[in-house]
Amino acid sequence: MMSRMAGCEIFDPDEVAIAHVYTRVCRRCFLLGDDPFSGKNFDHRKVWIEEHLRQFASFFGIDLLGFSILSDHFHLILRSRPDVVATWSDEEVARRWLMLCPHRRTADGLPMTPTDPEIKSIAGCPIKRTEIRQRLSSFSWWMRLLCQRVATRANRDRRADRFGGPV
Repeated sequence: MMSRMAGCEIFDPDEVAIAHVYTRVCRRCFLLGDDPFSGKNFDHRKVWIEEHLRQFASFFGIDLLGFSILSDHFHLILRSRPDVVATWSDEEVARRWLMLCPHRRTADGLPMTPTDPEIKSIAGCPIKRTEIRQRLSSFSWWMRLLCQRVATRANRDRRADRFGGPV
C-alpha cells in the first residue's frame, strides 16, 4: 500500500498548477439533498458553498475552473496563479488576506474593509507578508478555509435545527 504524498511534495508553490481537489463529509452527514436518516433536506447549503467559492475566487490567486457539489462531497478544479500573486503590491496582498480572514465583521458576518493599520501589520512585516503571499496561491489554504467555513456553518445550522432556533 502506498501512502499519499503531501501537496507540497507534488506542486512547486512558485509554478502555475492545475489540480482536481475534493472533500467529503464525515459521520454519514449530508451536505446537500435529502438525508434518508433524518428526513431533512439540506439543499439550502449549496448557496453557502457557491458564495464561498465566489468570494475565494475573487481574493485568492487561484482560478476556479469548475466545481460539482454532491450530497456528501464536492469536487473543484483549481489553477494556482503564483505568477499573478507576485505582481500584487504588499498592500494588495494584505487587503486580500484580510478580506478572507478578517479581524472585524459586520453584524451580518461579512468581512469589513481592512483599516490602514490592519493592512500595515501584514504589509510592513516581511516574514508575514511572504507567508501570506504564498498562501494566496495555495490549494491547501483554499481548501482549509473553505472546509472550515462550510463545516462551521453546517454545524451551526444543525445545532439550530436540533435546539429549535439560532445558536
